[in-house]
Amino acid sequence: MRPRSGSLAGCMAVVVLLVATACTGGGSGSLATPGAASRSRAASAPPCHGCGSTVVAAAGSWPKCLNPITSCADDPWYRYMFKALVFPRLTQWSSQMDLEASPLITEVPSAANDGITQKPFTVTYHLNPKAVWADGTPITCDDVAFTWAAMLNTTGTIQIAPFDFGGAPPLTKVECPVPGTVKLDFVKIFVPWPNLFGGADGFVLEKRVFADAPGFPDRPDLKDAFAGSIPFSGAPWVLKQWGGDQAVFVRNARYWDRKPSFDQISFIPKATTDQEAALRGADVDLVFQPAPTATPSAGFRSDSSLGVATGPDSHVDALWFNLDDPVVGDPGIRQALAYAFDRDVVAQGVPGLIDPNAKRDDCGPWVPRQGPWCPASGSFAAYSYDAARAMTLLQRAGYDCSAVADGGLCTKNGRPLTITVSTTIGDVGRATAVSLLETSALAAGVDIQLQTYPSTELFSERLPKGAFQVALYTGDPGVWPQAYYEGDPSVSSMFTSY
Repeated sequence: MRPRSGSLAGCMAVVVLLVATACTGGGSGSLATPGAASRSRAASAPPCHGCGSTVVAAAGSWPKCLNPITSCADDPWYRYMFKALVFPRLTQWSSQMDLEASPLITEVPSAANDGITQKPFTVTYHLNPKAVWADGTPITCDDVAFTWAAMLNTTGTIQIAPFDFGGAPPLTKVECPVPGTVKLDFVKIFVPWPNLFGGADGFVLEKRVFADAPGFPDRPDLKDAFAGSIPFSGAPWVLKQWGGDQAVFVRNARYWDRKPSFDQISFIPKATTDQEAALRGADVDLVFQPAPTATPSAGFRSDSSLGVATGPDSHVDALWFNLDDPVVGDPGIRQALAYAFDRDVVAQGVPGLIDPNAKRDDCGPWVPRQGPWCPASGSFAAYSYDAARAMTLLQRAGYDCSAVADGGLCTKNGRPLTITVSTTIGDVGRATAVSLLETSALAAGVDIQLQTYPSTELFSERLPKGAFQVALYTGDPGVWPQAYYEGDPSVSSMFTSY
């Protein structure tokens, strides 16, 4: 997980759902429901490359544009479709949150292989000599250096704030001693270095195709460079067509690593509430849900031509608190909410309806058993549902909770304690989660209200601008230890959301 903008640097997370359900094969998300209907295209696809096989998938939201440098990239489905399928990256995280080399590099830099020095702090990558763009030209250090220049100079960039040191970019320069070697010179030791040009959100651009951009090559402004297309690929797929109703990807014939099993994959926007009907009607071949959104119906489960697959993954559904808000900016209020929210009921009532083994996540932004950051008993294990304790904390914060026993709310200066949770519109699972939280919090004298927005508005506008009180959405941890924990990793600690 990475911060999306500087304005979100004050957000704090209380994990609500245990994310013990996810897609098969270690892909992104907390729940995937891929189904292949016998009457659909996928079921009859030949098991070979180049045989005209296609697959159609449903997308739960739709990016408003294609630029990876600007707020276009804030939509989660931008990552699932474009970053995952088209853009090359230097490093990547496995489904167990282990740092690994992407197909673009030969090995992960470390002190042991002389890829990392501490004084000064540098990271050196060796590019895979087989790596080429879809046009056949080699992927070189110049492309990485150009990507950094574009991140610095593109109007509306959101790529620098997550990595800066008090307004200063983390890199002093990108050195290219030879075309196949990338040396990153940092201002100082930079713990999340794998996420720069890599990780879950990092990327590399093909320099050559932007020769007509303003400021090329040293100060390129790519604000208008992705108008309706991504004119390159260094990954398994090439974007052939994109619009408001579909995105079509074809297999990259020049990709040097593992080839896709299909020649073409198309995504069409489908609200999560419509996805089961689309799958059963063979409008789509598969549905990928990166978080639990709806329980498959009895008819779905009894249909032998359809299937549901779930499993562990590296994403969490969490409540992200805006620390600039006058109410939830108070650590005492946040701690009270941690006791007022019955996370066990939510885990059983949302992902548990699909995966009976779903449990709450006590590891904060981390995922249990993934990476070394979550012990057997996570730091959030201390926060089990306790309405009485929540009221005690609220009273310490100046609230009058005397009316709660009669079904009332805690008040302060005559105003009831109301918390508004913002999430994506049409997401049945999250709406159910908020409803369950509302029930448990009411016993502690807290009124919970749900506010929904289109995905693009929530992620591209409201969250980056801090226009929310509490937000519920899926995040992936990545590795940002110095950003997440400031002191004791308890509910009063500050986290940075993306």
